[in-house]
Amino acid sequence: MPLGDYLGVLRRRGWLIPLVAAIAVVSAFGFTRTQTSLYRSSVRLEVSGRFDYGAQLTVERQLSPLAARILTTEIASEVDRRLKLDLGAQALLARVRAAPIAEVVQIQVDADDVDPPRAEAVVREFARVFEEQHAAREQSKPVSERTIITALDRPSAASLVWPQTRTMLLAAGILGLLVGVVLAFALDFLDDTLKSPDDLQRHLGLSPLAMLPLSRNAGEKRRRGLGLVGVPRSR
Repeated sequence: MPLGDYLGVLRRRGWLIPLVAAIAVVSAFGFTRTQTSLYRSSVRLEVSGRFDYGAQLTVERQLSPLAARILTTEIASEVDRRLKLDLGAQALLARVRAAPIAEVVQIQVDADDVDPPRAEAVVREFARVFEEQHAAREQSKPVSERTIITALDRPSAASLVWPQTRTMLLAAGILGLLVGVVLAFALDFLDDTLKSPDDLQRHLGLSPLAMLPLSRNAGEKRRRGLGLVGVPRSR
């Protein structure tokens, strides 16, 4: 398909592209308005102690089990009791995540909630309860073998994580443009009417002999039309 044909399709059907993109953006915006806002607060726990190199490698391997220990019903129940949330351990655990960061020997704890202050309170209390319980377990060990867990800082200010309106609108706009382009070319492909002298040559193998102007009445602006004058066969 020559480049001129592509440009011709865009001239004839190009209005579909921004239309489809606009519909996609408006639909995405409407979807975001129906979603419940979700906020996230995070805190990092540092795992340290008096380690030699071998012990340090052992601690790094223990990061995942330590992170998993944060997400226990025992800790969640204690957090629920202290904050007087009355949500239950399972409901709290559904809002909290803990992930090891081996490169810096830390554990990141995230809490999601529809209420920003509550998200910060939940993640703070999870970190605090875990620190206390871990310190109590380590008391029976020699000082040189103990691991110490401390929060590096206060929990981060809760930020919106869902819905990501700007990202979704941008993605919807790009997708709408692509769909609009495909739709424009698909409709043009399905349209078998002849629109130009080139179409006559390409599809029928004929060349137009004249272009006849067409108009409905004298007051209407004249429009160009395509006229084909056939050459009679000799007998």
